[in-house]
Amino acid sequence: MKIRVLILCITTLLISCSSYIFNDPYVDHDLRYAYLDWKKECKQRRIRPIQNTHKIDSIVFDVLEEGYWGKCFGDKIVINQSAMAPTDTFLIKLVMYHELGHCAFDYKHMDYGLDIMNSVLPESEIIAYKWFWEYLKEDYFSRYQLPKTRKKLKQGSSCGEVCIQSET
Repeated sequence: MKIRVLILCITTLLISCSSYIFNDPYVDHDLRYAYLDWKKECKQRRIRPIQNTHKIDSIVFDVLEEGYWGKCFGDKIVINQSAMAPTDTFLIKLVMYHELGHCAFDYKHMDYGLDIMNSVLPESEIIAYKWFWEYLKEDYFSRYQLPKTRKKLKQGSSCGEVCIQSET
């Protein structure tokens, strides 16, 4: 009986501590809606966002070098404020999903047609991403693997970025 009580106490303690240890990253106000949308989509698919984002410290709207929509630095995501305005809600969401694909899910670039994980996002194709968003989202989440499975399969760096391709 004492052992059962002890096990129950330890289990309760571990469960309560895990919610304290794994918090959401800091997310700039202008990006919050896109992050919350990503979390909602994860939960609908029974993917635990915190289990995947616990290593990300912050997601910020800041200046990056010219040519990048966003960048994943492993523990930090930067969405390029000089490449888009806070009112570009769809573009912010697209770049947020892409960078979370790198930082949270360890996704690599997928440069085959339209894909959220393309390394290059031509400005002229953003409208196509919007039209096919539901399909692209399903494809994006269909590649998800549990962190322990990814750890076994991981090769190379999980850091990445998505580049701008301007019309010339």
